[in-house]
Amino acid sequence: MPEWLQPLLGFVSASLVALVALGFGAMFVFFSASATLVLGQFLRFARPLLVAGPAVLAATAVTGVVAYVAEVDPVWGLPAAQLALASLAYLFIRYPGPRRIVPWAFGVLLLVSGLLFIVSLGVTALEWIAMQLIAVSTLCLALAALGLWPLVLVSLVEHRRQRPVEWFISLRYLVAKRRQTFISVITVICVLGVTLGVAVITVVLSVMNGFSQVWEGKIIGARAHFVVHSRLGYYGDYERVREDVLQVPGVEGATPFLRTDAILRSQTGEIQGVILKGVDPDSVGDATQLTEDLVAGSLADLAPDPEGDESARLPGVVFGAELADRFFLRVGDPVVLISPLGGPPTPLGPAPRMQRFRLAGIFRSNFFQFDESFIYTSLPAAQEFMKLDDVVSGIEVRTVDPYRSRAIADRVIARQGGLFFARDWKTFYPGFFSALKTERVMMFVLLSFIMVVAGFIIIATLVMMIMEKSRDIAILKAMGCDDEGVLRIFATQGFLIGISGVGLGLSTGLVITWNLERIQTVVERIVGYDVLPANVYQLQQLPYHIVPMELALVALIAMVLSIGATLLPCWQAARLDPAEALRYE
Repeated sequence: MPEWLQPLLGFVSASLVALVALGFGAMFVFFSASATLVLGQFLRFARPLLVAGPAVLAATAVTGVVAYVAEVDPVWGLPAAQLALASLAYLFIRYPGPRRIVPWAFGVLLLVSGLLFIVSLGVTALEWIAMQLIAVSTLCLALAALGLWPLVLVSLVEHRRQRPVEWFISLRYLVAKRRQTFISVITVICVLGVTLGVAVITVVLSVMNGFSQVWEGKIIGARAHFVVHSRLGYYGDYERVREDVLQVPGVEGATPFLRTDAILRSQTGEIQGVILKGVDPDSVGDATQLTEDLVAGSLADLAPDPEGDESARLPGVVFGAELADRFFLRVGDPVVLISPLGGPPTPLGPAPRMQRFRLAGIFRSNFFQFDESFIYTSLPAAQEFMKLDDVVSGIEVRTVDPYRSRAIADRVIARQGGLFFARDWKTFYPGFFSALKTERVMMFVLLSFIMVVAGFIIIATLVMMIMEKSRDIAILKAMGCDDEGVLRIFATQGFLIGISGVGLGLSTGLVITWNLERIQTVVERIVGYDVLPANVYQLQQLPYHIVPMELALVALIAMVLSIGATLLPCWQAARLDPAEALRYE
């Protein structure tokens, strides 16, 4: 492939991805605006304070329980935000002034964000501004959803109580008569479309979250939660630093280490680059899982035995299982490590400095990168190998919660002073976690198009239904039903389609997720090979992790698309002229 073509293809690929995201965003904004207009016909039933007040207080109580169960800190922050947002939303639907200003301002914000996003594809200088505006728009949508959800629910209940005839007609129209079976089939297809979209997104996100959780667990287990380094490089007096670190609240354990690169040479002459870490056998188990991961040997054997044979007098090392299997090594075998720093100078350059070690143990972390490249030895042996004094590279620290490691590390650094800095576990593999997050987001966006297609099917179904029921709509209007009542009748159908699809989709997705092991076994039996090779993925079964907030987001998007899809057909039904519809009857 010509070199000039590669950047062009990269730009085209990036542009297509951006256009897909922009298209989904534009459609979601369109359906969100449509759903807002449709729900506005129901929110008027929540205007009385005696109706909205209990709903807002109940939503605040529910949010408080969720915050308590999820151990949100502070526990009162989330219910206070819910109360404030719901009160603001009530003022918005109660008084006409904000209803005229806020939608226009929010519409302008969305329009400017979309235009800047398109322009930023060619003008890099505007990229930061466009991303900030998109973040603000997303935050506004999230805040609006948090504030409106209790009022929407109570308005639907109140509408059902005050206008039961509209719900009765919606249910009758949802299931057509025998001579109109085609409309019933299309209605079932609408429900199945929403169900399929919600179920697929639920399963895919749960599996991807499971993979993320597994890899995070492996990385957290093999590494400490954060590491304390000195800006001056190697430093002594590390025992004092370790004792100071242990005094910080939230720290469970700390251990010093010394790290360097080395070259492993086997008995057959094969070589491989490795990472040599000198550790303290007495405290390394407090900050890492190295002690638990040992499958052969012991860390107590790292120290040389002056009274033993020639091999026992060598300093010990601990290999990963993958590295030991590659070089056919067993506990007790001698190995040679070559220092890349070089030895004494010669006319041809620095001579290679080699040192013999003894394999004292083998560990298996089930994380291929660690098992293949890490070698552990004692601190004195690493210092001797590197020709250093009693110094270390840093202090590895384990905390009570790995996801709060950054905050605890900041407290440690504040206690130590400006010569020290910390790196937590998330910064060691930023590209890896960024790739997982990007794949999860893109998969969510792409699969959401299934629900967008279901939304357009809902539009087509309601349009055909309105054309079929035009005579009934004209009779309803002639009997005194106003335009808003007709609009609410067909909007209720979209709501019922959406709630049915969301309920069935979440149920189906959760059932499939909980039975992934059985499904994988059946698929492997049918196709005749392992669909998840353990030597590649280091897993025997598909992992999964269900995040309730993500399921709530999926349900919210499905409901927004289902309700928003009813706007155009509802307007068509509301504008129907009874005289024209009954002219030839």
